[in-house]
Amino acid sequence: MITSPKKLAALLICFTVMLPNLALARNVRRVALTPFPQAHAEELTDQPVNCEFEVPEEPENKAEFVAVRRKAFVAVGEAFEVKVFIKNTGNTPWFSADSGCKAAPMVSLGTDKERDRSSPFYSTEIKSISNWLAPNRIKMESKRVDPQGIATFIFVSKAPAEIGLYREFFTPLVEGVTWMDSGIFSIDTKVGEPDIDPGKRVLLSFIQESTNLAKVDLTGDKKIEVDLSEQRMWLKVGDYTIREFRVSTGKSRTPTPVGTTKILEKKEVRVASKSPHYIMPKWMMYRSGGYGIHALPSLGNDRGVFWREALTHIGIPVSHGCIRLLPKDAEFAYDFGEVGTTVVVRR
Repeated sequence: MITSPKKLAALLICFTVMLPNLALARNVRRVALTPFPQAHAEELTDQPVNCEFEVPEEPENKAEFVAVRRKAFVAVGEAFEVKVFIKNTGNTPWFSADSGCKAAPMVSLGTDKERDRSSPFYSTEIKSISNWLAPNRIKMESKRVDPQGIATFIFVSKAPAEIGLYREFFTPLVEGVTWMDSGIFSIDTKVGEPDIDPGKRVLLSFIQESTNLAKVDLTGDKKIEVDLSEQRMWLKVGDYTIREFRVSTGKSRTPTPVGTTKILEKKEVRVASKSPHYIMPKWMMYRSGGYGIHALPSLGNDRGVFWREALTHIGIPVSHGCIRLLPKDAEFAYDFGEVGTTVVVRR
């Protein structure tokens, strides 16, 4: 058990970036790692836990991923330690399963993408020393973490018996209350010496599911598929679906054309040439005539007032023929698509 702020700081000064920079514009938080705050060390002592706290009138359960420290390369079947640091950005304190505070909000790490899946890094052989509560749960090491404090999760994992490059997603949650989606993060762990095609590495950065990346078939071409009846978009590589999004396509008077085309141009922002001069971020034109894929549009008037389309429009055909996405989804699709990428629109 770490009891000294100096020891904790010394252990964490060698952090390295764990995930590709390309993912910074996506839904999952992946950040450069920095030396960890020494002030956190006091939370790891064996002092009695103060279980008292006032429940806010409007409780907010929010989290922010800070850093992770673990071995990037492990042998098949090897047991190894992982340390994760997450900031409590809400207004309610967190308590661990070992805090002894029975009525307090208990916070754990849960497996994600798919949520509550059984992790291949969980093992009953080391459960007594691992801090895994179950195949889908990890205990918080810090006994209590107040708002703006940093929680520590220290756990032992056992590498699977199959060689591969494993991506595992985790999200902190208040047990029985809510998942704190703002704190989601992923860890890539190389088990053994998997055969990874260098040409696949950029494509692998787009995958947002817990899986053995070495087994994902990414031999085909990129493709964007849109179904007008379902108001859905799929980003694919060959037959493998990278992501799926809800969209808003053309209304009956200004329908979105069906057929197979290709992305013709990409622009960070496009302003429509005709009134009312829609501002369209993450623009990808896929058909001549001004048809594009883009984030929800906005308008500017003479007073400089900025207006964004209602988020509730997603899933409803209300556009003038374009394919609209939520802002974060549009960022991901924009990074994925390239000039020349095939676009298939069907009814």
